[in-house]
Amino acid sequence: MNPTQPAADYRISVKPLLYRVGETKQLDLTIDGNTATDYGLPCTELPCISGKLENQAGVLFLRYHVRCIPLAECARCLSPVQTTLEEDFEHVVVTETASEENDSEYLLASDAMLDLAEVVMTDIRLSLPSKTLCSPDCKGLCPVCGCNRNESECGGDSEGITFSTEL
Repeated sequence: MNPTQPAADYRISVKPLLYRVGETKQLDLTIDGNTATDYGLPCTELPCISGKLENQAGVLFLRYHVRCIPLAECARCLSPVQTTLEEDFEHVVVTETASEENDSEYLLASDAMLDLAEVVMTDIRLSLPSKTLCSPDCKGLCPVCGCNRNESECGGDSEGITFSTEL
């Protein structure tokens, strides 16, 4: 995609589903790389979504499965880390809420349009661990010279500096 082309549109109308009990819309799509990056989550394997929007007894549900490999860095040594994320999600979609307190419980589609990219990328980001490590025993970077202590010893310990691998 070149910069003059518009980003892919992931907005879908939920209006046809709102008033027909049993109505279903299948979802099978991949979020493109530019969109993933725009949401702050570049991926080595783009997010693939399969699922459905379904009106059950007058309640609109979004249920989907996503798989991707987000591009991450080790929190200690900054090396690239590839971890597969594979999760199932379920949301109730509404066009209005009774109060602002309910906003976090539902997906709000006030104009009867649902932005799937926003929903999926938010779910992915919230599912990621707060810190990613290349290995549980990662030694991190030397605070004196900045070398990756998993790859070489630099002698930073000999200067009376103690290192902690806790974050």
